[in-house]
Amino acid sequence: MLATGATGMIGANLVPRLLREGREVFLFVRPNANLTRLEPCLKQVTLLQGDITDKESVEQAVAQSKPGIVFHLASTAFNPPTTPNETHLQVNALGTLHLLEALRESPETKIVFTGSTAAYGSGSGLKEDQPLAPNTMLGASKACASILLQTFAKMHGLNTVELRLFTPYGPWESPRRLIPSLILAALQQQDVPLSLGAQQRDFVYMDDVIDALYQAAVTPVPGGSVFNIGSGVGTTVRGVAELTLQLMGDPVRLKVGELPTRPDEIMEMSADIAAAKDQLGWQPRTSLKDGLIKTIDWLTENRDLAWSLS
Repeated sequence: MLATGATGMIGANLVPRLLREGREVFLFVRPNANLTRLEPCLKQVTLLQGDITDKESVEQAVAQSKPGIVFHLASTAFNPPTTPNETHLQVNALGTLHLLEALRESPETKIVFTGSTAAYGSGSGLKEDQPLAPNTMLGASKACASILLQTFAKMHGLNTVELRLFTPYGPWESPRRLIPSLILAALQQQDVPLSLGAQQRDFVYMDDVIDALYQAAVTPVPGGSVFNIGSGVGTTVRGVAELTLQLMGDPVRLKVGELPTRPDEIMEMSADIAAAKDQLGWQPRTSLKDGLIKTIDWLTENRDLAWSLS
């Protein structure tokens, strides 16, 4: 198996699962990548250095690993919004094209791509046939990648499947993101500034995301398939912030309205997950409350490590 972008949160949780399943794992990583998240399993994997935006190094990684399954996780981040537009396109669109070109003659290889709800734009109970209408450059570049996967499936018979992730959370998440930033601030006895928090998100715990990725890899589905991966329930940012602090015993205050709402904010974002249930046999098993408790416990135990993550 080959994984791109495996140094992030998803890779840190996916790689141990693949190793437990007895898989041989190759990781395509940048030469200067922060390998902190992968430290526990580095001796059990093979690192292939390169950059997803460099066509030649992608081709070399595919040739060396000869993968039966590729997990294409490489992506720019949703935040911060200061990422240059060109970077979003180079990594998410051009990088995906490089990988597809390298696998063009390998229709037997399963390509599992982590797409994003940002490709949809705003909406509640979104279905996979919802027209793509992104309102961010991340969303636009992910929409480009999505179309490329479906096009290569049609033109070249590639075995692609896209999982459009809504809002994953859990161990190894960047401390800059909502839930870990809340927990870490509370552990330091610091009040938490927040926007009005009216924006709705579909939070899905990382263990459930990893189950979905594995199911997508081993379940026969038509090339070009797309599946939403979320909880199927929208929760406001303020609601999840209040629940998180409540589960910690309300050690600090939530200062609602102290931060501005981003100009490119997506106000509604929740999934219809019927297709993943029906075709992949997948459904989330972790409630928001239980997932938050697990995340609080992990960050409490690993708070120093968490600050070293990007």
